[in-house]
Amino acid sequence: MPVDVRPYEESTRADADGIARLSRLVQWPSLVDAEVVHRVCTAPGSVAYVADDGGEVVGWAQAVGDGVLQSHLSFVAVHPDHRRRGIGRLLVVATFQATATLRMDLVTQGAEAFYGSFGHKAMSGFRLYPGA
Repeated sequence: MPVDVRPYEESTRADADGIARLSRLVQWPSLVDAEVVHRVCTAPGSVAYVADDGGEVVGWAQAVGDGVLQSHLSFVAVHPDHRRRGIGRLLVVATFQATATLRMDLVTQGAEAFYGSFGHKAMSGFRLYPGA
C-alpha cells in the first residue's frame, strides 16, 4: 500500500498525536506534546504535511513562509522503518509548494546529503535563541 502524503488535518488531533509519537521516536523533545505540535502546525504562515501509512503517521514536515518570497523548512521527520522510500522528498516538495514561495531555507545537522540532492545553494547560517 502506498504512503499517503496529505496536509495536516487540524480538524482532528490524530495527526498531532501521531507526530508527537514520531517525535519521541526520533528524539525531538520539543515536539512530544500533541498540543504543541498542533499549535506549530496551525500557526499563522505555517504549512504542514503528514505521511500516513494505513492510519499511522510515518513522516511529517512543517514550514513557515510569507507566501511570496521566503519560507523556512522547520521540521522533517520520517520513521526509521520507512526511510529511503522517497517519503522525505515527497514531504519536502509538498510543503515547499504549499508555502507558495520562491525559495526555502533550512538548517540541518546530519542530513546534508539528503538536502544536497535538491536543487540548492549552500549558505552558512545561525540559529538564534532568546537572550543571545
